[in-house]
Amino acid sequence: EDIRNAVSALLAGETVDFDEGRSAPDTDFYLLGIAPNAARLSVRFFYRNTIGEFLKNVQAHYDRLRIAGGQTRYLSPWWLLQETVSEKARDKSGMKNTAAALLRSILTNTPYPSTLLSGVELRIRAEREIKWRKAAILKAYYTKNRHPQVPKEVCTVSLNEQCTNTAYVLGRLFAILERIQSEANPGVNATIKDKYFNSASATPARVFPMLIDLAQKHLRKLAGGQRIYFDKQISGLCSLLQESFPDRMTLPQQGSFQLGYYHQREKLFEKKEEK
Repeated sequence: EDIRNAVSALLAGETVDFDEGRSAPDTDFYLLGIAPNAARLSVRFFYRNTIGEFLKNVQAHYDRLRIAGGQTRYLSPWWLLQETVSEKARDKSGMKNTAAALLRSILTNTPYPSTLLSGVELRIRAEREIKWRKAAILKAYYTKNRHPQVPKEVCTVSLNEQCTNTAYVLGRLFAILERIQSEANPGVNATIKDKYFNSASATPARVFPMLIDLAQKHLRKLAGGQRIYFDKQISGLCSLLQESFPDRMTLPQQGSFQLGYYHQREKLFEKKEEK
């Protein structure tokens, strides 16, 4: 009853006092997860910790998921799993297999399962789109599962204009080139995102020189002030690149690219809304 009342209060935006009674922070709490297995039940997990530690772990998880453009403060584990499979897929077994591992990482504040990342990356490649839920998962995954090719400067809530990570900057640049095309050709059926998003994140050296050349043609169609603004954006981002376009990028580097692309798009959308 204490837990039920506490959760109800938190969902209503109220504060909760856990200092007294059965719900004190140092009170032992037990979580049992079971699953059907033919005619039996199998134990998926059994955790023991204090209420206070469980709450800290869950809070840390939601802090990692925070990202600009997020439409809700609390992205439930069910929604996280939905982002790993196609909406049209009949077989959701991949989602079910990841469920226990994901819940374990949330409750125990340990690294997220690699199947969560691989599922999201497969969907991004298939859809050639990265919306806020997938971006939140990428940010949370690389914040907890540290990788040298995805530095903390990449895993920010919103755009980090000071970040010089090559993959992140390339993602930002791709978002700018996409916006230039859409401004020059409103209502175009297939954008550079539809044709080149995957190849740009995996083999930048093959794609970006052609995309930048194409952008110069699109810039000629824009009005003076708009053309100058986007030209400065391209020049500024190219100056942040510490080397020529990489021939290939690893999966973590592609994650940095995707976060840079998402952050830059959100920034462009924010400016449009302000205008």
